[in-house]
Order: sequence, then structure tokens, then C-alpha cells
Amino acid sequence: MNVLMSRVVIGLLILLAGVLLLLGNLGVDVPVDNVWAFWPVIPLVIGLNWLVLAFRTVGADEDRRVYFSWGQFVTALFVLAIGIIYLGRNLDFFEVDTRLLWNMLWPVLLILVGISLLRGRRTASRSGGRTAFMGGITMGGETPWTLESSSYTAFMGGIELDLTAAEIPEGETLLDLTAIMGGIEVTVPKDLPIVYEGSAILGGVDFLGQEDGGILGSRRIEHQIHSGSDKRLRIQARTIMGGVEIKEAK
Repeated sequence: MNVLMSRVVIGLLILLAGVLLLLGNLGVDVPVDNVWAFWPVIPLVIGLNWLVLAFRTVGADEDRRVYFSWGQFVTALFVLAIGIIYLGRNLDFFEVDTRLLWNMLWPVLLILVGISLLRGRRTASRSGGRTAFMGGITMGGETPWTLESSSYTAFMGGIELDLTAAEIPEGETLLDLTAIMGGIEVTVPKDLPIVYEGSAILGGVDFLGQEDGGILGSRRIEHQIHSGSDKRLRIQARTIMGGVEIKEAK
């Protein structure tokens, strides 16, 4: 959930609580059940916000480009549908049986989680890896070290990788990142070409300030830097109820 959406949701809840409290202090008998019937307005606002964010403008002036996030677009449509269905049902506009919707949602999400994990393991050729299970791993920093193609998994834990002082070999180096109910943060040098492939299920991914996520999100970005070197970093990132952030060193 991005900052704007969080602020909108929290603001709506605080506003509603304030209005109800004020009316109660003024002696107005507020039918709470009737007020609660309008809770689907919140997912409607969230869905509209996500729909706008699915079309992002990046850059300035002549370098300005519009990125489309199909994952955020699908998430927006789903959340909007939830708001419309429940609001219409609460106001007696129509009757919809939502059991089928929820019975289908969770198995589909489990299938997508399995496909995401299997696909990442099949395509990644690694020489090693680290796993943070309910704990934390920190690598890198100011001390020089050699970066190799490897996998990192954070399961209910956290991993921090700082590549600013890493010795990166010529050719392509692959980092395969998986965050399951955890978080992974990678700091990369500014002069390093990067091919980024990220996906999120009930989570979020952030590549150099470009966010994606929600119920389902996916993105591929080629961050090309003409450094005169054959070095290139390929990042395959996936998150399930977690977060992955790739940021440049300051």
C-alpha cells in the first residue's frame, strides 16, 4: 500500500469517527448500522487511486515517459468491483452472492504464488545463496567484497544488500530475490546497468522509486547506463505479502 493510499484510508476512517463522535455529543441519535453500510466507499476510493497510479509519468520535459502497470490496473479493477458489489448490496440496489468470488480468489492466489516461485527457481542460475528465516542478514557496506550470481530469500525476515563497494565481474550477474512476509532492500551503484524483473502478490516492489504491487503486480525495466563497461546486473525479484526495494546509493 503506497503512502497516498494509506493517507486516504486513514483520513477517511478518522473523518468518519470524528463525525460520529460529534453527532453523538450533540445528542443526535446516529444509526450506526446505516452508517456502516457505506464502508464500501473506502475500497472505491482506494480502487480509483490505484487506477490513476497504474498510469505513471516518469521523467521531466523531453525525457518524460508514461509507464503502465497492468498489475496495479488489475488490482484497481478488483478493489473497485468489491466496493461496487458490497455498496450496491448494502443499499439494496441488487443482490450478489460473493461466496463464489472469495472461494475462487484464494485458490487462484495460491496457484499464482506457486507459479511465481517455480518460475524464479527455474530461470535463475546461481552459484550460492542466503536465507533469512525470521531473522536478518546484512551484506556489503564500505568493505570491498565480490558479488556473485546468487539467490536471497527472506521468510518473515529481512535482508539488506549494499552493492556500492562490491566488485562486480564483467558480464551479467544475476540476483534472484524472494521475500515472503518479509523484506529485501538492495542498494546499487549509480553507474551500473540493471535489468529488473519484479512481481508482487499481496505485496509491493519498488525499483528506483517506481512502485508496483497490490493484489497482483509485475514489471520489467531496463535501466541502461552507458558506462563503457560490460558489467550488467539482472535482478529477478518476487514478493508474497512482503516487499522488495531497489534503490541507488546516495
